[in-house]
Amino acid sequence: MIREEIIMANEKYTSIVNLDFQYAHRFMNWPREAKHLHGHSGLLQIELEDEVDPVTGFAHACKDGFKKAWEVCDHFHHASIFQEDDPLLDATIEVYKKHGITNDPAHCVPLTKIDHPLVWSYPEYRIVVTKKVSTCENLIEIFYELLKDKMPIKKITYRSSLMNSASKEFK
Repeated sequence: MIREEIIMANEKYTSIVNLDFQYAHRFMNWPREAKHLHGHSGLLQIELEDEVDPVTGFAHACKDGFKKAWEVCDHFHHASIFQEDDPLLDATIEVYKKHGITNDPAHCVPLTKIDHPLVWSYPEYRIVVTKKVSTCENLIEIFYELLKDKMPIKKITYRSSLMNSASKEFK
């Protein structure tokens, strides 16, 4: 019995964390319909690989993984994602300011600022700015960069619609 527990503890397992959130974005220099501001229901799947903890029996407790991932992903939930230098960014911030559209802490989850070379945020307006266009592939890169120090990521899959999805393995 003890031998089996030791062998199991040294095996790698994958725990899967799923998150979904809604957001608006556009492809600034795209010649087709996606150049217009439009919305998506994003589905993010993060596979975490680790050895099974002999005490808890988990490779990674999914609830803990969800909480860590949501601390980052909540910035994207009901947010507008703009690419750096998008002329709609400044216009949107000005309209939000003029009409008092803010992420009011009395009624909304308070957010801290994201400040990363690939992505930064205006949490008071639920606006996220990306260095690159917000494709599924680039969002995977962003989520990985923001989460890699918080959890043992093996793979990320991101889907913005039934037609648009991407996946990347890490390590």
